[in-house]
This record gives sequence, C-alpha cells and structure tokens, in this order.
Amino acid sequence: MKLYHSSGSPNSRRVRILIAEKGLDIELAPVDLGAKGQFSNSYRAINPRAVVPTLVLDDGTAIGEVPAIMRYLDEAYPAGDRFSAADITTLVTVDFATKAFAMPIPDDSVALKRWYDVVSARPSATA
Repeated sequence: MKLYHSSGSPNSRRVRILIAEKGLDIELAPVDLGAKGQFSNSYRAINPRAVVPTLVLDDGTAIGEVPAIMRYLDEAYPAGDRFSAADITTLVTVDFATKAFAMPIPDDSVALKRWYDVVSARPSATA
C-alpha cells in the first residue's frame, strides 16, 4: 500500500496516526500542496478529485476520503487498545485549534485536558 499525503494536512495526519497506531508499514508518498502537486496530471490519475490523503491498495484501488481510509484500515487491520478513529479525529482537531489559533484548552475543561495529556503523549501522536 502507499499513502499519498501532505505533512501539513490535518486529514493526512489523522491517517498517519492510525497507521502508526496499527504498526503498519505503508509507503508514504509526499504531495507538495504548496507547489500544487495535488493538481498534477500524475496525481489526478490517482485521485481525480485532487485531494489528500489518498491510500492506494496493493491491487491499485485508490481510497481518497479520510473516513473511508480509516474504516478500511480498521476493518482490514483490527487492533486492541489502540486509538480509535474518533480519538484521532479529536486529537487532530484539538491540536489544530490550540496551535493554529493559539487557543489553549480552557482550564475548566478538566476531562478534555486529562484525555488530551494521555492521548498526545503516545508516540503515534507525532505521526
């Protein structure tokens, strides 16, 4: 399998975290969004919608929607006490809000802070 992704894409990060949590060895192919690489003819041949990420399976099937990619990986490679797709989505959303908008987690959100501290400390959270 090969994952076409962008390091600056929150959606790509969601998939990379899930891959890391499952311990999968999937080739990563960077797509340079700044250079509009997603609009190149070669990438449009993989994903005509020109969005990242796209997971290309060994049989050549391309999956270009994050929920579909995550569902495929969850079904094809079940895992025990790993992140769920919901955990990963929430982690990426909280990271985006706290970093991109410099919005700290409110002090009165004790449960969210506790959850975030546990989830963000896992090695795969840096994927």
